[in-house]
Amino acid sequence: MLKLSNRKFSDVQAGTTVRVPIPDVDRARGSPRNVLAVVNSVEDGLYKLGTPHGALKHKFTRSEFNPCIEKFILLENLSDSAKNKEISLREVAAENSVLGGQGYKRCHCKGGCKNNKCACRANKKICNSKCHGSLSCHNKND
Repeated sequence: MLKLSNRKFSDVQAGTTVRVPIPDVDRARGSPRNVLAVVNSVEDGLYKLGTPHGALKHKFTRSEFNPCIEKFILLENLSDSAKNKEISLREVAAENSVLGGQGYKRCHCKGGCKNNKCACRANKKICNSKCHGSLSCHNKND
């Protein structure tokens, strides 16, 4: 399995511009589907990526992004504050979005959303279908 993966996805060197897909729950409807980043470093097959807004917290495997032929972002052009600041993929998606972010939150509660431990209830929002599917919930419009 590892040999097949290594044949399918070649190694990427530091300084290469890559395209990282944004999951649909992390972006708004009109937001871009991908974020451009640059490979900061490679450690044990895990890639540390950076953007002009900051370095991504999550380390990526080679199968989670696609390299670009052109160099849209240069590693040397990233500011020191952007290299030292860690930021999530959702925050980068919100920075690149014209609309300002995803627009909805998810709570993943298993206890019925009865108290303010529920992220939706604490933000005075109603739970939606992306929160916890068909589990019982006291924070929905019925």
